[in-house]
Amino acid sequence: MQDLKVIQTKLNDDLFSATQETCLALCRVQDITKKSKEKSYIICACIYQKADAQPTLHLLRFGDKGYELTKKKINILLCDVKTIDYAPVANDKRQPSTLGIDIVTADREYSFLALSFDEKKEFVSNLRKITAHYLRHSRDKPKYLNVPNDDDLTGNTQNLEPLSSRPSVPETWDAITQQEEQDLTDLMSEYDFAIKDAERFVDMLQQRLTDLDVANVETVMASEKGAVQLMNMLDKAVEEISKIDNRLGLYEKKLSTVADAVKIMSRKDSLIQIETANVQKLTEALDNLLEMQDFSDDYIQLLQNSDLTNDNDRTMCIQAATLLTQALSVQLQPGMEKMAAIRQRRDLLEQTQRAFSLRCKNFLSSKFVFHSQDYGDRCEIGANELPRHVDKITRPLLPFSPLCQWLKVSSSNHFKEAYTSQIRPIYAKEMHAFFESAKIGVTRGATTMPERRAVGSVSTLNTIRKDKQHMQTSFVGGLTDSESFSLKISTKDFRTRCDKIFERVLGQIAPAVREEQLFCVNFFNFLEEETISGENVPESTESIENFSSSGLREMLSDLFNSLDEEIRGLITHIKNYDPFTILYLFVRLSETTMVVQNFGAFLNKLFASNLILLKRDVDSYISETCKRIREYRPVKNRRIGILPYVNYFSEFSEEAEVIFDKSARAVDLHRVYKNLVTAIFQGIEECASAMIHDAKTPDSMVRLENYHQMQHIMGLRKLSALDTEKQEARKCYNAAKADYEREYCRVPFERLHNFFERVDEIRKRLAKDEDVQFQSDCSIVELRRLVRDHPPKEVKRGLENLYKKIEKHSSENSSLLQAIWHDIQTLVVEEHQRMTMLIEICYPNSNIKLEFTVEHLLSFFTETAHTSL
Repeated sequence: MQDLKVIQTKLNDDLFSATQETCLALCRVQDITKKSKEKSYIICACIYQKADAQPTLHLLRFGDKGYELTKKKINILLCDVKTIDYAPVANDKRQPSTLGIDIVTADREYSFLALSFDEKKEFVSNLRKITAHYLRHSRDKPKYLNVPNDDDLTGNTQNLEPLSSRPSVPETWDAITQQEEQDLTDLMSEYDFAIKDAERFVDMLQQRLTDLDVANVETVMASEKGAVQLMNMLDKAVEEISKIDNRLGLYEKKLSTVADAVKIMSRKDSLIQIETANVQKLTEALDNLLEMQDFSDDYIQLLQNSDLTNDNDRTMCIQAATLLTQALSVQLQPGMEKMAAIRQRRDLLEQTQRAFSLRCKNFLSSKFVFHSQDYGDRCEIGANELPRHVDKITRPLLPFSPLCQWLKVSSSNHFKEAYTSQIRPIYAKEMHAFFESAKIGVTRGATTMPERRAVGSVSTLNTIRKDKQHMQTSFVGGLTDSESFSLKISTKDFRTRCDKIFERVLGQIAPAVREEQLFCVNFFNFLEEETISGENVPESTESIENFSSSGLREMLSDLFNSLDEEIRGLITHIKNYDPFTILYLFVRLSETTMVVQNFGAFLNKLFASNLILLKRDVDSYISETCKRIREYRPVKNRRIGILPYVNYFSEFSEEAEVIFDKSARAVDLHRVYKNLVTAIFQGIEECASAMIHDAKTPDSMVRLENYHQMQHIMGLRKLSALDTEKQEARKCYNAAKADYEREYCRVPFERLHNFFERVDEIRKRLAKDEDVQFQSDCSIVELRRLVRDHPPKEVKRGLENLYKKIEKHSSENSSLLQAIWHDIQTLVVEEHQRMTMLIEICYPNSNIKLEFTVEHLLSFFTETAHTSL
């Protein structure tokens, strides 16, 4: 054991002093984790002297010479250790199991073999003391396994004091305060001999300590009287507590008696409540019975014999009928219906109710018939406005609304059919006359179109139908190709007139339907139906006008069952005159639908369904137009120029932009544009392909002019939705223009052009350019002959003929002629330069030159252009 103390002192002085650590426990071991057992190690448990005293395990390896220490091999914080096994299970690596120590961390496991059992026992004992002292507040502590119950190994922190007071371990002192330093200085100054005579100083201090103890004992003895008084007070407190405890027991007995009384009263109260409820139910049953039995016979006579046309009698009848309904709605107790008196009285009341219900039905039906017949005799057919029923039908019927409302409550068989059967024919007749008047207005507007008779000849509906059939015949069979793709078959004024007529028709329909809707809501009390069903009920008059329910919607559909067909008929009538007009109607109906979307479900559904049909008509019209564009083929052996459907697109886009200006349906117009432009591009390609072998108009000219015109139209109208198509048109135009110019730029000297094309091909195959002149078909003789055949006069004549040919190919007054002529001039000059270059490199020293120069060509082009102007 003496060796361990020497080693511990050596470690503290030589190794741990540099790191300010103190070794508190150590043990000499061999590391049996690995196969080698030749080297010895020391496990040290250390703490820092000044910093946080965090226990650390160090594994130190001995040097080759005795106790010469080397560097630390392993450093492990004690809080990171999971388990320390004091007596691990023996295995093939550990012979005597009593010397083994296993240390397990989160990362790995260490197995050591101590040199002696006493060193191992003392090391583990000290390690446990260190753990109990320095890690007592930490959650991370090592767990000691297989430790025997020995007093030396108990984790008592008091045993750590001799451990830390060893001479080899330096003590850690706390700094004294300034007051303590002053007291110590005063003491030392008072006894200045303490430094020379320490024993005398210690004896003096011992004497002063004894004096203090005596003073403490005297003080305690002097306070004995106070202690006796305190004991007496405690005895009195105990007596008071006993009295209070007895009193609490008495209170508890009395409260138990009160609790029993409360339970009894609770049971009696429950019986009283049951009795009260029974009395109330009996009273209610008797009241119901008396209410039914006490219905006055005067009321019965009033319901049977009163004059319903009289306002006072009608008011009294309604009150009596309401009381009768309440009496019959009384819920009797089971068994009361079997009583003869009650059954007879109930049968009488039910018979009275049925009789009055039948009387009300007949009376209201007669009123419906009277007012409808009286109104029908005064109705004027053919007017430009729908008649209003407020003064002649609805207002006179409103006073009878209470009868109708009572009838709905008392009788399950509603009599709405009586009203609708009388009013429906009136609306059907008025709507038919109103829409026929609108059709007459459409036909009168069409008289400005070709082959139209005078306005005065359109006087009857038969004349209208004959005129319509005549127009449709001329529209189908009498139009040329250009007219079939033109909006000029009718005038813009005609289409505007149709739009105004359609707007007026829609403007008349909405008020008429809303007036009838308001009357039905008030007269038939549809608000009460929706209150029962739980739907929202309007509060204001405007909300009542816009109110809608399933019953109201069904009734309006029955009253205006012909309205949808009339609207569709008017649309078809206008479409037969000019299909393009449906764009006007589509936009107009779309705007009207947005306006009436809060005017009730019937009107909203009516306009919305027709809007959907109009949308289909627009799609059908565009699809048919696109189909005709794709199938169109121009007449051969005739100049093509601008295709008729290209001009049609110009007219279409110009008028469509006006129609859809500030409209919410602009998206639909953009879609129509894309379909039309796609069809037009396909049609241009088809027509150009059909003109490949036609001498009148080359296919490149067809593409050139029509793509240029489409680009011009889309740019002029500022159609932002067609930016992609506009770029495509520009690309196709440039390609067609280049093809046409390359094809016709060599016409003035075509033989020269062909000759030099052969020269260019041959020189590419030969090693030297000069060898071209030795080829038979490209000889110098042949070149001289061709140059001689193309004097300036001949070239000028060829340019004049080329200009005339371009004029024949292009449209009249085409703006492209000068642009094409300028580009051909550039190509001809480039061709002249190419031929001159080939002569120089392939026919050197031949002294051959073209007789016409670039200056000649520029002069010829200018003269030809000015002469044609």
